[in-house]
Amino acid sequence: MTKQPIETNERIKRRFLEYRKYAGQLSEKTLDRELAALERFDIWNRRKDFAQFHISQAMEFRTHLEQTKSATGKPLGKSTMRAILASLREFILWLSQQEGFRSRIKPADADYFKMSRRDEAEARAAPARPAPSVNQAKRALSHMPTTSAIDLRNKAVFSLLCLTGIRVAALISLRVKHVDLAEKSVIQNPREVATKFGKHIDTFFAQGFTEAEATLADWLSYIDNVEFYGPDDPLFPSTALVAQTSTGFQAKGFERRHWKSTEPVRKIVSQAYDRTGQPNYGPHAFRHMLARHAVNTSSSVAEFVANSQNLGHSDVLTTLRSYGQLSRERQKELVTGRKSSSRENQ
Repeated sequence: MTKQPIETNERIKRRFLEYRKYAGQLSEKTLDRELAALERFDIWNRRKDFAQFHISQAMEFRTHLEQTKSATGKPLGKSTMRAILASLREFILWLSQQEGFRSRIKPADADYFKMSRRDEAEARAAPARPAPSVNQAKRALSHMPTTSAIDLRNKAVFSLLCLTGIRVAALISLRVKHVDLAEKSVIQNPREVATKFGKHIDTFFAQGFTEAEATLADWLSYIDNVEFYGPDDPLFPSTALVAQTSTGFQAKGFERRHWKSTEPVRKIVSQAYDRTGQPNYGPHAFRHMLARHAVNTSSSVAEFVANSQNLGHSDVLTTLRSYGQLSRERQKELVTGRKSSSRENQ
């Protein structure tokens, strides 16, 4: 039976999370993960006072994680283990500098939460991330209906993902004024748009998506001339639900507000690919699609850097490491100079 939390440990946890939030400038989502890591260790350690910490606990906990099964019955992923141990390493390092703990815990004690070099390398390795080819995205877009206003909005959502690879949280917070059709751009102002790390991002439309541009223009025309939306209204308003006597709720028009979650966008993307019988890619896959396309088609370093900035990456290496993986066929072609007859369209 799990022991109840002890007050001294809970107080220390709160102080550490306050430090990480204000001094470390971490987001609430990251803080939740760090708290979960601390709680996992605290429960495993049978709620012993943190003042009694010893390096043997760190070594034994690492072994415990290696033997732990996930909800699916498989061993914990190396990246998951790395995140848990990294949080605990930060915690012990911070604890070693606090009054009442300096004489008992040394900064070097935190190092015992490190993984082996082999496991660390495996955890850092970028996993293969499925993403559509440009042609797959175009095909899905071309099969999306435009019968109703809701259909037109949904197709415009898919179109903007094709053109920009914008993150979903930013997409659902966009206002009409943030899209400039003449300049073919989306201005992600962090004061108004939910950008990652609060960065200002200027994004320009990727080339070759003629239908996507036309669809987006049709949608902007509709909300201007039919819905009478202004510059500060949501670019993609949420669906209005009207109560029906016999059938429950029915979608009817729009509410002049942003979506409260990213789930509607995921559903739009999923249905678009299902309609053409293609693999079900998520909204984030558009970023991988555009990054890989840039890797394959950029004719200069400057062009690739421009595409990296377009995705909102401050460091071009982020694009290369996390998004720009080459397929085996493309790797073979570049190294050997021989094209593969079965090369996938990228």
